[in-house]
Amino acid sequence: MLNQPSRRDFLKTCGTAAAAATTVVTSSAFSGNGNDPSPQKRWFKGNLHMHNQWSDGKPLAPWAIDWYKTHGYDFICPTDHNIFQSDELRFHGFGFNNEPADLAAFKDETSLWKVISPVEGWPKLTQRYVDETIERFGKDAARTITVGDHTYVRMTTFAELEKQFVEAGKFLMIPGYEQTGGCNNGQQVHMNFINVREVFPYIAAETPKEIFERTFIKGTEVYRGQDYLFIADHPLWRYYDFSPKDLIAQPRIRLFELNNNSIDGRYDAHPEGWKPEKLWDVVNAHRAAHDQPLLLGIGSDDRHDYTSDAKAWSVVRAESLAVTDLLAAIREGDFYASNGLDFEQIQFDGKTLSVKINVQEEAQYRIEFIGTKKDYDRSSQVVTVEKGARNPARKIDVFSDSIGIVLDAVEGTEGSYTLKPEDLYVRAKIVKVGSEQHADWQSHPAAWTQPYR
Repeated sequence: MLNQPSRRDFLKTCGTAAAAATTVVTSSAFSGNGNDPSPQKRWFKGNLHMHNQWSDGKPLAPWAIDWYKTHGYDFICPTDHNIFQSDELRFHGFGFNNEPADLAAFKDETSLWKVISPVEGWPKLTQRYVDETIERFGKDAARTITVGDHTYVRMTTFAELEKQFVEAGKFLMIPGYEQTGGCNNGQQVHMNFINVREVFPYIAAETPKEIFERTFIKGTEVYRGQDYLFIADHPLWRYYDFSPKDLIAQPRIRLFELNNNSIDGRYDAHPEGWKPEKLWDVVNAHRAAHDQPLLLGIGSDDRHDYTSDAKAWSVVRAESLAVTDLLAAIREGDFYASNGLDFEQIQFDGKTLSVKINVQEEAQYRIEFIGTKKDYDRSSQVVTVEKGARNPARKIDVFSDSIGIVLDAVEGTEGSYTLKPEDLYVRAKIVKVGSEQHADWQSHPAAWTQPYR
């Protein structure tokens, strides 16, 4: 078999992306505040970050898409690393290069082909995942070509997946990809582009702030006239890889991943390090104080291995299960992030945020209204973390405890909070009392509204 790098080694040196194929529907400007309770709108559950064998997810694409469709999702976006699932014939991608010595066997063929590996490992394809796809969808679901000692498997394209799985009004697929790379010092900066079919190369720079700025601008040029979303991915991964200050510096970035934030398993969290909800409140305290658009929190699972439960998802209130309606609702903040609980209603009338829990089982529930006061402590300090056995070298920004406080709490399934003159914004979080209680994004089960002001 061809030698492949480990995922960790590959990510250290990943600074460019393979460009791929075509285009689709922007406005990077968000407006509104998700306060339209009109009866024609309904909730749609979806996930905008997932992987399959088009990059480094374990299952083949049909099996992965089918998992979401059969587990109650209304829409998904397969966001493989630095590639779109196009018809272009290729043998290389994120962390692998399977180029055959002789291309004759692939004359007139299309799509990406990956070699079956006899051993597990990132980002290899093993016979196990081929077999499970054939078992689920039949022998024609995985086409193979053997050249010498290597058996190649054809990846199913996005257009083919759409034809196989999309059902009007029942299940929707949105095109997109994850742009993956990092800074020279090893910090990783990943971003999802949602509702695009053309990939542009990763932009490397010395700092996350520069990467965000240059990539955002490049996106507006490449996807001009298209309706797309830009999402800043998992700030905690690998280890506090970008700071709240990086998003403060880029007020045009309106979406970040709230739930997809595990620190690399090799590393231990720093005792003074921020958590994703803290990042969210730090950024929004600054933005609200400076009359800038607020940062919205996406729930997603970034799934590679499908043996464990999905870590989070987003639930969007839209007029229909159509890309334009879903993206418009997300821009307006008319959605919530969840890892197990649901809202029946979220309403904001410009002053009062009212929420109601969609109760699925009898239990004790709590609603927390969280925000920041106008007189919050704006100072911060930098903790310098030297490279150690369980962490890379980092400079971590530490912020005041006056940011992101519980303004009020209600025991029960319905509650409301009216903004006071001294409040900058408010958001609601619901939890089931007695479950895994944490004062941050790791609460489970829980759900989070967007912030309102």
